[in-house]
Parts: sequence; C-alpha cells; structure tokens
Amino acid sequence: MAHDDESDASLMGRAAGGDPAAFDVLVRRWKNRVFRLALRFFRRPEDAEDVVQEVFLKLYRTSATYRSEAPFEHFLLKIATNACVDRLRDRRRRREEVLSSITSDSAAWLDRALGGAALQAQQAEAARALAAELLATLRPMDRTVLVLMDLEGLTSREAAAATGSTRAAVKVRAMRARRALRRLAQRLPQGGRP
Repeated sequence: MAHDDESDASLMGRAAGGDPAAFDVLVRRWKNRVFRLALRFFRRPEDAEDVVQEVFLKLYRTSATYRSEAPFEHFLLKIATNACVDRLRDRRRRREEVLSSITSDSAAWLDRALGGAALQAQQAEAARALAAELLATLRPMDRTVLVLMDLEGLTSREAAAATGSTRAAVKVRAMRARRALRRLAQRLPQGGRP
C-alpha cells in the first residue's frame, strides 16, 4: 500500500487533509488494538466491534485536532477509553453469576482474574463475567484505570496519558479501585450477586 511505511502522525495529517487511503492505513494498523481494549470492557464481541467503529469515526472527525507532540497511541487510546466509558454509562444491565461456583476465596480469585492467571476452560467465561460485573460496580474512571493497567498492561504513565490524568492520580485511583474490588469480592454472598 502507498502509505504503509508512514508514521501515524503523518497519516493523521493526510487524513485531516482528506486522504481516505491514509486513514484506511491507520484503521488497519490499529483496529485490533482498539478491539482488544473494547473487549476488556464488554464481553460480547459484537459490542466491542460497535465500539471500534465508533472510535474510528471519532478519530476521523478529530483528525484535524491531533497534535503530533504526544504519541498517537495515547491519543487513540484516550478516544477508545472514552467511548467505552460512555457506552458503559448508558448500559444498566447486570448479569447474575454465582461466585461459589467459581471459588471459595473470592479475594484471591479476583487477584488471579485481574492478573490474567489461567483458569479452567469451563470457569473462564464465568470468571470474565463476574470480573466484568465487579468492575461495573466501580466508578467509570476507576474501572478505566484498572482495565488499562491490569488488563491491558499499560504503565501508570501510559494510563495517565490515555485518560488525561496525572501519573500520581492514576496510581492512587488504581490502588483504591483494587482495594474496593477486594472488599466487594469478600462481601459477596456465596450465591449472590454484587
């Protein structure tokens, strides 16, 4: 392809100037990354795909405002994170899962689930659903920070850039959110819901 070797910043400049081929390269280059991030927020791939489309539509609309001083990935992840948080705010559905069918030690399970420890195949979906439900009880920004750092593996500096916050604020928010999740997990009735 004609623009495949260009930097993201250069492609954004071309897209802002009306070059659809340059924007297509950005989409091909980054769609899987955005999809993986969206899957951290939403269990259903269809929901993640909707978010990806929304993110790239927003990216196209804001291409003229992109400033190349910051890494493109941070700019894109901020748009993606905001799209996920906005969609989560609009959703109020909750799915019931029985914690006792997963583990008797809910706090240890939560630590393993957030750390990505391998679970049995049958437990994996229930674990993801319960983790998503527990995360959904957090304030959107707390949830966003945990997803970016604990599930996506971003550093506190990268998470701060993606959320428009400071590194110190992100670290404090992550610590408090983890503590809140542990308390929630410990208080869950064996067979109840968060």
